[in-house]
Parts: sequence; C-alpha cells; structure tokens
Amino acid sequence: MSSSTSTSDRSDPSSCVDPNRREEATGGSTSPSHVRFVIALEPLLTVLSIVFDLVKVILLGVPLLFREIYSMFVPRPQKDVRGQVVLVTGGGNGLGRAMAQLLAARGCHLVLVDIDLAAAERTAEEIKQQYGVSTRAYRVDVSKYDQCHQLAASIERDGAGPVDILINNAGLIMFAFINDSDVERANSVMDVNMKSHIWMTKVFLDGMIKRKRGHIVGISSMSGMYAFPWGVVYSATKFAVSGFMASLTEQLRIQGISKSVRTTCVNPYYVTTRKDVVEFLQKPRFAPLTCDQAAREIVKGILREDIVVTVPRLFGVFTRFMLFFPVPVQQLVRDYLIREYELNNNLHT
Repeated sequence: MSSSTSTSDRSDPSSCVDPNRREEATGGSTSPSHVRFVIALEPLLTVLSIVFDLVKVILLGVPLLFREIYSMFVPRPQKDVRGQVVLVTGGGNGLGRAMAQLLAARGCHLVLVDIDLAAAERTAEEIKQQYGVSTRAYRVDVSKYDQCHQLAASIERDGAGPVDILINNAGLIMFAFINDSDVERANSVMDVNMKSHIWMTKVFLDGMIKRKRGHIVGISSMSGMYAFPWGVVYSATKFAVSGFMASLTEQLRIQGISKSVRTTCVNPYYVTTRKDVVEFLQKPRFAPLTCDQAAREIVKGILREDIVVTVPRLFGVFTRFMLFFPVPVQQLVRDYLIREYELNNNLHT
C-alpha cells in the first residue's frame, strides 16, 4: 500500500511543487492588474448605486408626492358624523379638549375620559352648554385594562354609547436621554402612551365590528416616524403607537371589514399642550402648533378617513417622499435633528 502511494506521488508533478507556488500556477491568487481594475471600478459602482437610489426615489416617491399635493388642493369629501358618539381619552384639557369641541360643533355626542375628572367634567359642561349635544365625563386610568373594561360597562349602563369614534389621545411626555430617564416616570410614559391604545381598542373594537361601523384614531407623533434623540422613551412609545395602528389597519383589512371600521394614525409636530413642551422649545426650527391648529387638521383627517394624518399636512408630503430616500439623505435628517437639539439646549449658536 505504501509503495503504490509513493509511486502515485512521484507520478504527479504537482505534488512536488510548493503549495504557495501551486496556488499561483492554478490562478488562485489575484494578479496585480486585476486588483487595480477592481479598485478603479469601485467608484463607478458607488456612482451607479447612487443613481439607482435616485431613480428609485423618482419612480416610487414622486407619484406619491403629486398625489399628496393633489389631495391638499382637491381634498376628499368629509363624512357626516352628526349624531355619532365620540370617545376622547385625555379629553379634559389640551388637544383632546380642542378636538372634542370641533366634533361637538359637527353634532357629535361626547364621552370625555381623563385621569383629571374635574377637567373632563368642566369641558363636558362647556361643550353641552355651547353646542347642545349630549356629553359625559369619566375618570379612568386608561393604562389599566380593568378600568377600560369597566368604562365600557359604565357607558352602556348610562346609555351614553355605543361608541362610533374612539380617539386614543391620552399621553405623557418626557424629554430625556435614556441614561437620564427617571425609572418611575418612564414606566408611566410607557404605560399610558402604549397600553392605553391597546386596551381601549380591545374593549371597543368588538362592538364596532358587530355594528359594522366605527373609527379608531391613534394620536402618535412625528417622533413616532423619525428618531427623537432627546426623548428616547417617549419616541419609543410613539413608534409603538404607529406600529400598533399599522398592524390594526392590516388586521381589519384581512378580516374584510376595513371599509366599515376605519383607522387613522395621527402624527403631529410639536403641540404646545403643556408647560414643559413650551419650555423645551426654546428655539424651534418651525413654529410649534397650538392645540386649536392641530385639532383642526386632525379632525379634518378623521372626517376624510385618512389612514395617516400628518400635522402640519405639508409634512406629509415629505414623509411619503422620505420612505424611499437613500441612506445619505436619511443622514441629513439625523444631522438636522442634532442641530435642532443643540438649538433647543443653547449648545449651538
């Protein structure tokens, strides 16, 4: 056996060649001219990749841009909501109060839910006196499922329902980097901003499906579409709201009921709802929205039955375009956010 093996080795010339030289002989290594060609080709490939991205932006993004701009000048007709029951969480103050007033002006009956019962009752009474519609106020911690479930029972018992439009507006704000976040406050922000949407929707969705009529509105934020680095926990909760609303929309679509039970996810820019927001916005790049300004755009979007509403609406044009932007342009957006933070915190002049 060993004899035949040695004979075979001697009969194969390649067996006597150094392994490194054998690899060169068989073309295993790359020649210097080939390496130079690849290096010279790399910039061209980079340019082609950029061109491909730009073509993709044009083919996919520009039609959406024109459609969005067209809808701004030729809006879809608004639905008639007279006599419908609208439930607004966080309805005692700020944005919730402003939306409730606008919907009452259109003949809607209001159910106002707030952790601050006095504010909810005060707003309900003002709306009732001004518009002559039915109003009710309830104190509920919307981050707790048991209280949301009990609310539904109370509404049915009091004859205030059924709920036709559910506006999940309640939310908390926290401006902080993650390492500076207070644990207790962060827990509250996550509970209210995320769980309230899920529990309230779970409680009222079945009734809407049975009646084949309903509309669920989630108030997210621009920071639920783009990273909000100076409010990490807050931004994460708003991303969660946007994801929840997108998933809910798809659920209703595959169930075949998306035409009868509608969804709207709202993404507003800064709204001066609280003192801490006003204090944070020392030098905003764009003027912040008042509650009345934001409420007008949101209610219009709800009545148009838009799936996604951005406030100001013009931001929606750039939002749709950004869905197809290549990475370099996304980097420009990140750079803008950094400059915004520096301006707001007097770190840059």
